[in-house]
Amino acid sequence: MNNATIIAIDGPAGAGKSTVSRLLAKELGYTYLDSGAMYRALAWALQREGVDLEAEAHVARALPELPLEFSTRGGSLLIHCGGKALEGELRNPEMAAYASRISQMRAVRTFLTEWQRKLAEAGKVVAEGRDTATVVFPYAGVKVFLTADPAARAGRRHAEYLAKGIRVDYEVLERQIRERDEADSTRCLAPLRPADGAVILDTSDLDISEVVSRLMDLAREKSRG
Repeated sequence: MNNATIIAIDGPAGAGKSTVSRLLAKELGYTYLDSGAMYRALAWALQREGVDLEAEAHVARALPELPLEFSTRGGSLLIHCGGKALEGELRNPEMAAYASRISQMRAVRTFLTEWQRKLAEAGKVVAEGRDTATVVFPYAGVKVFLTADPAARAGRRHAEYLAKGIRVDYEVLERQIRERDEADSTRCLAPLRPADGAVILDTSDLDISEVVSRLMDLAREKSRG
């Protein structure tokens, strides 16, 4: 694995990881590895197979048999299940909640960590998630922890859902974000925290272009070093 050309971006829900990582990958000519989509796809596939998402043993047994395939092409992550491309199915708030539930299972994290490392073997990847720099790619060339206050994050997530035609209550979103922060930071398995050596960047008062610009500077510094 070419660690020098792997950029790992961690942070809580709504900090802007997905948007920033996608734009950064495009600017650099890298592949954008969306770990959140991978967890949502796994939750969708498990539901499709009728697996009880509350039963960790059932989930673990089902993983090797799922007709789920991840690949990359043209800088994008492609996800197929039983030959069907998964896209819109992964975008609703309910699927995000299911993904959060199964992400706390050791077998699930091991399964998707292996996939993420496989997809990044050639390097030139911008990967984002909640334990990307601490667990999946601890030796990434650039490690970043993006954060923002809960109100700012809820506002961004609310705007994203409205843009997709999904109606959701802002106050519900903010409550979910605060609850997710608590669950992610206190869980025993891969808790949410900045990785050793990570640059911590608070995006509360920064727009997307400013965040991308700062990350571009970090990537250039690393390439020169």
